[in-house]
Amino acid sequence: MFERHNELLGECIEKLCKAKVFVAGTGGLGCTVLSLLVRTGIGNLCFTDNAFVDEPDLNRQILYDRDSLGKKKVKEALVKLKRINPSCELLAIEDNIDESFNLPDVDVVVDCLDNFKSKFVLDELCQRKSIPLVHAGVEGYIGQATIIVYGKTPTLRNLFRGVNDHKVRQVFPPLVVLMASIQVAEVIKLICGMKDSLVGEILLVDLLRNTFEKVRIV
Repeated sequence: MFERHNELLGECIEKLCKAKVFVAGTGGLGCTVLSLLVRTGIGNLCFTDNAFVDEPDLNRQILYDRDSLGKKKVKEALVKLKRINPSCELLAIEDNIDESFNLPDVDVVVDCLDNFKSKFVLDELCQRKSIPLVHAGVEGYIGQATIIVYGKTPTLRNLFRGVNDHKVRQVFPPLVVLMASIQVAEVIKLICGMKDSLVGEILLVDLLRNTFEKVRIV
């Protein structure tokens, strides 16, 4: 199923097949990230969430439909992902990201959480194991993405110190899919050792004004 991109990635396809990736959150960002990772050729994929599918989720969480309403997100995601790529080893964990969470030993962690309290906990868990963290966040028409490599870049907590979460976050659905796609591209770059990744930089996207800006953070 990889004929349309195996020439682009070459020997990297084998690296992707052996790679282990953990995705934190199966909401807006997580649905697109998971879908693209299994379609790209990641061989081992673990993901966690503890929420149920609700009707407002359907505007941007592309792994779910109306038949998913009221069901556990991770269970629904697991079924859909298996249908896309049965050869991918999948592990779905029904749990929240908190200080007691047992982060799997993986090559890359993808931050698809929807609040900074949980994001900062994930940041600490990744720092303990020195696992690179591919971060993205979205609100309104604005998104940001970066890669945290511990010892080389600021931690996520240091980078977003002082950020306060809102109770209800309005999000432009196309922005969610775009930022998740950028996250997957950065995961592939990390695994394959490609240049021009977002290590040491943060990408700021404004879809209302169609602006893309990279800012150095080290």
